[in-house]
Amino acid sequence: MPLTTSVATTAAAAAPLTRARRALLALTAAVALLVTGLVVPARAADPLDITGRVAFPSGYTYSAAAPPRFEVRYPATATTTEAVRYPVLYVTVAADGTFTVPGTRLQSTRQYYLVLEDGQQKLVSGYVTASGGIAQQHPGGALFSPGRTGVVVTATIGQQITGRIVLPSGYTADPDRPLSLYANVGKPYDGAERWTYGKVASDGTFTVGGFPSGQEVRISVLDPQEKLYDGAWNPSDGYFSPSRLKAGTVTAPASGLVLRPNLAGSISGRVVADAAILANASVSLDAVVDTSGIKEGVSHYAASDGTFTIPDLDTGRSYAISMFSFGPLQSGALRADGEWSPFARDDAGFAATWSSLSKIRPTTTGVVLRPTATVGVRGFVTVPDGFQFDRWDPDAAKVQLWRRGTDGVWAPTDDRLVEPNGWFSLAAFNESERTEDHLLYFQPNAAANATNARFTAGFWTGNTTPLTGDPAKAKVVKHTTGVDVRIPLLVSNLTKPTISGTAHVGRTLTATTGTWDPASATTSYQWLRDGTVISGAASRTYRLTAADGGTRVSVRVTGEGGTGWLSTTVTSSSVSVVKPITNVTRATISGTFAYGRTLTVSTGTWSPTASSTRIQWLRGGVAISGATSRTYTVTKADIGATITARVTARGADGSEATSTTTGRKVGRVTPTVKVTAPSVKAGAPVKVTVTVTSGPVARPLGTVKVTIGSTSTSVTLKASHAGKITVTLPSKAKGSYTVTATYTPTGTSATYLLKRTSSGVTLKVT
Repeated sequence: MPLTTSVATTAAAAAPLTRARRALLALTAAVALLVTGLVVPARAADPLDITGRVAFPSGYTYSAAAPPRFEVRYPATATTTEAVRYPVLYVTVAADGTFTVPGTRLQSTRQYYLVLEDGQQKLVSGYVTASGGIAQQHPGGALFSPGRTGVVVTATIGQQITGRIVLPSGYTADPDRPLSLYANVGKPYDGAERWTYGKVASDGTFTVGGFPSGQEVRISVLDPQEKLYDGAWNPSDGYFSPSRLKAGTVTAPASGLVLRPNLAGSISGRVVADAAILANASVSLDAVVDTSGIKEGVSHYAASDGTFTIPDLDTGRSYAISMFSFGPLQSGALRADGEWSPFARDDAGFAATWSSLSKIRPTTTGVVLRPTATVGVRGFVTVPDGFQFDRWDPDAAKVQLWRRGTDGVWAPTDDRLVEPNGWFSLAAFNESERTEDHLLYFQPNAAANATNARFTAGFWTGNTTPLTGDPAKAKVVKHTTGVDVRIPLLVSNLTKPTISGTAHVGRTLTATTGTWDPASATTSYQWLRDGTVISGAASRTYRLTAADGGTRVSVRVTGEGGTGWLSTTVTSSSVSVVKPITNVTRATISGTFAYGRTLTVSTGTWSPTASSTRIQWLRGGVAISGATSRTYTVTKADIGATITARVTARGADGSEATSTTTGRKVGRVTPTVKVTAPSVKAGAPVKVTVTVTSGPVARPLGTVKVTIGSTSTSVTLKASHAGKITVTLPSKAKGSYTVTATYTPTGTSATYLLKRTSSGVTLKVT
């Protein structure tokens, strides 16, 4: 059934149809079909009703299933019409030809067009004229005011266009989203163009009609699934185009037309160029079908990494790929040999290069474009985190090229605004000067533009050195195809580094890095003692040594921002390191280093005065368990070992120091040997009792030798004797004898005891 819509008749429709617009048209068509059978219900007459009658021609048979109807439209501008909205107002013509346009849907101050449409597509459709005829476009139609009655429309039989749509392999029809076919009368996109929808059967046959004989129309197909490459059909080559301007016309009546839409596809690939250029240049791609250079559909832009996809292309034909770019990349097209042609689709030389260009079928992937980079001076102004230059500010930041004149004086010649992310690309306007040396000057206009206060003006001296105000110290820049320049920015310290930890010798201090802009800045450390570098102290932590006592320690932190950043060094506040306690006079021991004797230690003297001391007695350098008081009694275990004392003093700052006394070896014990020799009769055996007494050894072991005069007898002193043994000697003649006993320790007793001889006693023999 025919359907007119404002989408096709506004001046704005001059652009090719996008997928979104085609979907809108499909929706409009669906609504139109839905409301075809609507009948205005019986009601009382309204003074604003427009009423009349259609005089059907001879041979026309009315169909209640597909009746004629009027669409009511109004002039939107001097050249366009607009449908009455919410919803579109359709008025069904009754079997007797009468019709009523309800005044409730009209505005009394407006005039309206009546557009006749026939559900059978037999009657000539179009705008009702003042004489009751039908005009194909609205300039020939009449305007009717609300309240008009007695309108008589003389209908005539029109011509039809018929044919068949042949669908490609791989396409599956969707009954819920069928194909649409429509015909357009008039010059495309001029505002007076009228649309008429046809009927498409399930087998692909179609009919669109209601045209005067000889009427030229353009045929279009719409696929709601968006799988076909649809649009306006061109009878001359059978292809479809998104623009009706590129489609030829069909003259009514016509039959046997065969429309063969192809599947839609895309061409994807990658533009290969410097990553910084791709990320900051606008690169648009077009698929071009012939030497005219007219693109298929709309331009599509490459992503920041150079990848691109050109969608909605006809898989039944091949395309040349044309690229357009401002500045850094040379516009052009891909040649069949993979090289770059410098002529883009709009260039005068494009047609001459057509035969050399690569022709690519949609569904192709991996297409590589290698456009030539133009020469220029390109790079970045380094910007802080989260900062963007405002290029629309009257005092926006800019970069300038300076050229030295014949008089030797440098002067600015060309400039460019800095992009929000700091990117700039410029070249000498005079191409002959692009081979000459130039200077680059950065002007942030910080004095007038407070947002740029972080930046300073100056000539570029290199990517890693500060700007200068003196042209003589500037570095020359060359026009190249690369991205060579970085205008560096000083790393900014936002919060100063600090030191945490206890400032005592032997303790560890830790530097906090502070915060920096950029946040990604890396930091390095150098610890200072009274402002002087401490050799080897270059980590985040530092263990204080004795050399630090009584000094002030700080840390110097350097922030590095990487490419485009100048390092910044900040020194923390210093901390005072307390001087630790030290020994002035050594601790000493007084007393006798002998078994059972008590030794006493003096703790020595300390600077500063010790707040407390700890004592530990040592045997052979090993701590004696429990021996921690100022006095110590020598034990059996100490015999043969050296005894010392270690004094540990603690200062008020928590520091500690030790002093160990000199030591002495504890000697073996000299036992007491006592002899008892009672008087005996001559001729009787002599009995002498020997007692060996020793503190550390309760049951001494050894040899006891008893001597009476010149006679000696030796016996073994065993543990069972408990140090006391009686020795029996031969009888003696009458007289007095001197008796002595000598004890020699053996076994374990030799470890603790010395050899000892008793005093002599007198033995009387009577």
